[in-house]
Amino acid sequence: MRRIDRATRPAGPVDPAHFVLPGTMQRVLGADDGESVRLYRVSFEEGARTYWHRHDATQLLFGLSGRCVVVDREGVELTVEPGDVVVIDEGEEHWHGAAPGGPGEHLAINLGEVTTWLESSE
Repeated sequence: MRRIDRATRPAGPVDPAHFVLPGTMQRVLGADDGESVRLYRVSFEEGARTYWHRHDATQLLFGLSGRCVVVDREGVELTVEPGDVVVIDEGEEHWHGAAPGGPGEHLAINLGEVTTWLESSE
């Protein structure tokens, strides 16, 4: 058993090469921790979102605060409230960010290792 102190994992600005508008991301658990799962706490300001992307395994989004939205290529749009979970299948192209009207924050749980970034979601 071990504890990872959140203070050792500071949040920083999201990568503008993969996100539209500002947000912050905190890597909670990653490859260098010797675990197969990746955890990221992502905060989106109003209107902020990721670019289109896909993962090499299932991704889970767990709503933490505010409201987030997840959209797939077919136009299916799901709202994520605090405590909700969205399951995104391996290879499914999607984007996620703050739902209209305010900020949102979620925990991204990536069961795989590779995220393939695509074009902007603007």
